[in-house]
Amino acid sequence: MMKNIKKSWWLFVFGVLGIYTRSFAAAGSGGSIELPNPLGCDNVSCVVPKIINFILMLAAPLCAIMVLWGGFLLMTSEGDPEKVSTGRKTILYAGIGFVVILLANSVSGLLSNMF
Repeated sequence: MMKNIKKSWWLFVFGVLGIYTRSFAAAGSGGSIELPNPLGCDNVSCVVPKIINFILMLAAPLCAIMVLWGGFLLMTSEGDPEKVSTGRKTILYAGIGFVVILLANSVSGLLSNMF
């Protein structure tokens, strides 16, 4: 199994290297390579909110999943104090993490308005 993973890893690395060498060979032979800007921004004040919105888009479902997992741990604890504590901590930390992400979003909005 490990040999197959190592073999596929090296095939991936050499495939990526092959793509890059072909691109640079095309550029060296008089052709030009243009890389599109995926964010469509030219300055930091445009990039930071887009990155934070992307993180928020990932954090919302992840927070919901963690709250569900904490609730599951609480329901299946069967009175075990350690499992109850783990479930409560999971829900608490998921909520704190989501609040931090929301605060980062609002702080970036405030900073972009200031500058």
